[in-house]
Amino acid sequence: MKIGEVIRKYRKEKDLTQEQMANYLGVSAPAVNKWENGNTFPDISLLAPIARLLGITTDQLLSYREDLTDQEIGRILTCLSEKVRQEEYEQVFAWAEEKILEYPNCEKMILAMAQILDSYRDITGVLESSRYDGKIHEFYMRAFNSKDPDISQAAAAALFHFSLSKKEYEMARNYLEKIPENTVNPKRLQAILNQKEGKRAEAYEAYERLLFSGYGDINWALNGIYALALEENDIRKAEKIVEKQKALAELLEMGRYMEASSGLELAILKKDKETVIEIMTDLVHSIKNMDEFKNSELYEHMKFSNAGKEQVIFMLLKGLEEDVSIEFLRDDKRYRMLVRELKHMLEN
Repeated sequence: MKIGEVIRKYRKEKDLTQEQMANYLGVSAPAVNKWENGNTFPDISLLAPIARLLGITTDQLLSYREDLTDQEIGRILTCLSEKVRQEEYEQVFAWAEEKILEYPNCEKMILAMAQILDSYRDITGVLESSRYDGKIHEFYMRAFNSKDPDISQAAAAALFHFSLSKKEYEMARNYLEKIPENTVNPKRLQAILNQKEGKRAEAYEAYERLLFSGYGDINWALNGIYALALEENDIRKAEKIVEKQKALAELLEMGRYMEASSGLELAILKKDKETVIEIMTDLVHSIKNMDEFKNSELYEHMKFSNAGKEQVIFMLLKGLEEDVSIEFLRDDKRYRMLVRELKHMLEN
């Protein structure tokens, strides 16, 4: 907003006419009209009285460009990054402060500037960098107190890391609690906090759980891409995704069962008898150890339940016996042998 627009907005909110405002300030009504239309600016001596009359601060009155566009913010941040690389940090910090004074209510810009100033003082090895702590913390807090939840939550994550760097772990925990699941994953920050506090077992478990759940998330996404590829009859892409799933399971030591299972549907779709039999054999022979990831060093601090294996055996057997898409296998003796093996597992 321009200053005239700010005056008009808050004058109307106060239910004042231009004449009433003019009388309170000792000026003419046409003068107020000219301010609001942007033809003239109020005398500097009137700024404080205008702000008091409208129930706002002089900062709010003067921040006629508080709503910078993303492009404008981007240009300012690019300029800041270039200055940090080329000029003395103290000079750059002073320049940034001037920008923040110029746009005191642009919380998005203030947060981004604070993050750049905070990170670069470590990267560039600024001497006595702690003397900037107070100002940087103040900038973060201004963003944290924003009414915009996205800005406030991003500032909470920044303050979390700021507190960690100062070994203020309780303060870090307080900010961690302000971060919802759908922005920055607090489980990641919890792992970092455990590590910083020297809680090694808890840190290991937290990282391992992130890794384990990450496998599920990535594999789930790959399944979605695979399904879309099949809908488009893009067999080449589907085959590529299957190979990615196999490689992912191997990389994260999920076990032979998970490595083999991804290719079965595609092999059946292609009616590739030998490949289907090969995969089915792998699945049946590895199903008893389908949870061998429990023995992986990657997940050694995690606790797993033992439930579910029998259900998987049952579902696999049911699929082999009833799935009409594998009718082309019914007469193969290897197929019948695998079915018998699964039945034997369930009986025992």
